[in-house]
Amino acid sequence: MIKNKIISLLMASSLIGASLNAQSPNFDTDTFSLLGLEGGYSSLDYEGGTRLNNTQNRVSLAHAGLKLGAETQDFRVFISGRYFYDQNRDYDYIVAYGGELQYKFNIAEAINFFIGANAGYTSMKFRATGETFSRTFNEPYFGGDAGTNIHIGNSVDLELGARVMSVQGENTINNVTYRVGNIVSGYASLIFKWQMD
Repeated sequence: MIKNKIISLLMASSLIGASLNAQSPNFDTDTFSLLGLEGGYSSLDYEGGTRLNNTQNRVSLAHAGLKLGAETQDFRVFISGRYFYDQNRDYDYIVAYGGELQYKFNIAEAINFFIGANAGYTSMKFRATGETFSRTFNEPYFGGDAGTNIHIGNSVDLELGARVMSVQGENTINNVTYRVGNIVSGYASLIFKWQMD
């Protein structure tokens, strides 16, 4: 009896789905898959010390990243991963992975502008001057980005952009606290795109 009810429910669902599908309009939208290779220059601000002796610092970072996503006429979405390299060696590593959602302003055939939001997770390892141990930060981030896409051809874009990632992490050991703030980046990406089926 239960088996018959399940079969009836499945058949009714199939018939309803088929009739709705037959009545739905045929949308002809251009949707593309995206693969992006990114490189850029970033800075990270942080501060540390005790309440009476606190210093503010900024470190310069080079970064490289990989982005996978999709776009329609007006929107782009990416999942991404980035590695930041500290030339001063204050940070052993900084990695970030997350996603971006962007709205495109299509002003001409050869170029568009975008604004967007980003969010994700960052992990970093830091050794302060005079300390014999390392500090780690594993924090979520959120922020925004803006830039332009220059259409080099039908399948390649050059993306130039700026991004802010607000980390706001804190690590306290032996009454000494270090706080990381924002990662601010300028970057360029080659975006390879192809038509989705």
